[in-house]
Amino acid sequence: MKKILSIETATTVCSVAIHADGTCIAVKEIQEQNAHSEKLTVLIEEILQEQKLQVSDLSAIAISKGPGSYTGLRIGASVAKGLCYACSLPLITVDTLQAIALECKNKINIDSPENVYMPMIDARRMEVYTSQWDSNMNTLQETNALIVTEETNNIFDSTKHYFLCGDGSKKCQETLKGKNISFINNIKATAKTIGDIASTMYDNKDFADIAYFEPFYLKEFQATTPKKLL
Repeated sequence: MKKILSIETATTVCSVAIHADGTCIAVKEIQEQNAHSEKLTVLIEEILQEQKLQVSDLSAIAISKGPGSYTGLRIGASVAKGLCYACSLPLITVDTLQAIALECKNKINIDSPENVYMPMIDARRMEVYTSQWDSNMNTLQETNALIVTEETNNIFDSTKHYFLCGDGSKKCQETLKGKNISFINNIKATAKTIGDIASTMYDNKDFADIAYFEPFYLKEFQATTPKKLL
């Protein structure tokens, strides 16, 4: 039986899931700022113990590859690589935005060739990391960093219906308006959806090179200096 452990750390969500032959059999999740370094390995240990599994019983490890939090992605990749090296398991890396788009599609449950799913991950100020996907989860627009302004409304095709989702979409609701734009709330990247995608990738032997894989940060890490208290 094919068993995949999936890990999501690209956003504020820290979650793990186990899929058996494509079906999710267990999920553990917390949503706390900066919790990944402390909680990820604990969640992995707990979910494996509850399912009476060892890492060596797994068929592969899947992770959310980004874009997203620099620190979260780095932690997820380090843990996943360590598990893969320890037990000679293949590594599967899943586009974080695709996982959010699929989560949105599953929630609205309305298939139409006019549908475009536009997941957004919150970046600084009015910037988001985004991409566009059709109902078959084919890429319509590659991942990019988008600064949202009134002019952004001009990018939407009037013949399509856009579903904006993810934690970056909330701040765009006052700026992006149109009859063909819908905001779908409470959509996030989860290890369950990462595992759903990873199960198909496993069947296609779509594995990453463990030695050379690096998360897709999209932008280089920028350290900031805290403001002094006045």
